[in-house]
Amino acid sequence: MMNKKCIICGEEAKYMIKGTSEYYCEECAMENFSDIDLLVKVEDIAQKLKKKLDEVSKPREDPDIEININ
Repeated sequence: MMNKKCIICGEEAKYMIKGTSEYYCEECAMENFSDIDLLVKVEDIAQKLKKKLDEVSKPREDPDIEININ
């Protein structure tokens, strides 16, 4: 996973605001938001993205379909 940086201090980000590219380290998130549970954990997003990519890249197992990759 590409490491995201906190927009305030530049440290590795662990949280983000959903739907934006604003990332925060844990300390800055706690200082700037009253409830960090409202923020999205960057690692959770990365795991969901990885799972989706794995699903998409998995070959379909349909005996009626032949795929040639050259």
